[in-house]
Amino acid sequence: MTTPRKIAVLGGGAWGSALASALTVQGHHVGVLVRQAEMADQLMAGWSPMINQPVSAPALVSTDPAPVFEGVDAALVVLPVAATEMAAETLTSHLSADIPVAWAAKGLLPGSNALIPEFTARALPHPSVMLSGPSFADEVAQGKPAALVSASGHADAAGLFSFLFENSSIRVYTSDDPVGVAVGGAVKNVIAIASGIITGLDFGDNARAAVITRGLAEAARFALKLGGKRETLFGLAGLGDMMLTCAGPHSRNFAYGLAIGKGTDLPDKLAEGARSAPVILNRAKTEGIEMPITEAVVKVLDGADITAEIRRLLSRPVDSEWASADIE
Repeated sequence: MTTPRKIAVLGGGAWGSALASALTVQGHHVGVLVRQAEMADQLMAGWSPMINQPVSAPALVSTDPAPVFEGVDAALVVLPVAATEMAAETLTSHLSADIPVAWAAKGLLPGSNALIPEFTARALPHPSVMLSGPSFADEVAQGKPAALVSASGHADAAGLFSFLFENSSIRVYTSDDPVGVAVGGAVKNVIAIASGIITGLDFGDNARAAVITRGLAEAARFALKLGGKRETLFGLAGLGDMMLTCAGPHSRNFAYGLAIGKGTDLPDKLAEGARSAPVILNRAKTEGIEMPITEAVVKVLDGADITAEIRRLLSRPVDSEWASADIE
């Protein structure tokens, strides 16, 4: 058990409630900020409506940020990436500039096409951390083992979020590459949709393995161009998260692609990758990064013929598996 700390968690959704539960089990004083009083009541009663299962009730759940942020040692933002700017406004209003903040969203900011570390570097004084890795919220809430990465240019901040989970079922490794971690978390959702489409079309395991592997190459190109490190994309936040998200319908992104491939009704909950795919592609085009699978997913989401897009991918010229730009 670690030394208890006071932690603010912004967001009581699936991942927010799971992380809040895990931190509570560790003995930390956890306050969760939510929008709806009904959700606050359920979380305080030890139930997460977003994952439909019991959780360890935090010390406080409120729609008022003031008590949640009072005297905290760290804050954890677990909101959709589209809410990043709103979260930043809340942080600057209620949190001292020296308090570290971890961000758990996966995607690029709509409009600016910025990665979260790029946005926080220019918009916030707080030491910022990217917290990511292969992890389904329901399993984390059940106390099953998982491994994450805490990445920051501030070593002390990255270390703090690792320390918070010390000796728990969650191992949190540190990294100094928040850009690579952010890219891995964003791109894997798009590739998971592609993996689901391939599975829905019954193209077989060979095709799915090819899509996942070439999707990893796209993520590596993207990360390297934006200043990330290659090894990050072959670690937990890259390869690990992509493997999990592309594994089956337990993943919302895979399930979304699976429905597209089968031609059935789409799931009620929109997958993160469906939102982030066009944003990632816009940034890739601006940076001159080739991402053919991502481009194909965007076109299919816009209504393009799936068969035509697969034919286009298969007709691309074959080159060395790893071009110099992918590995340098």
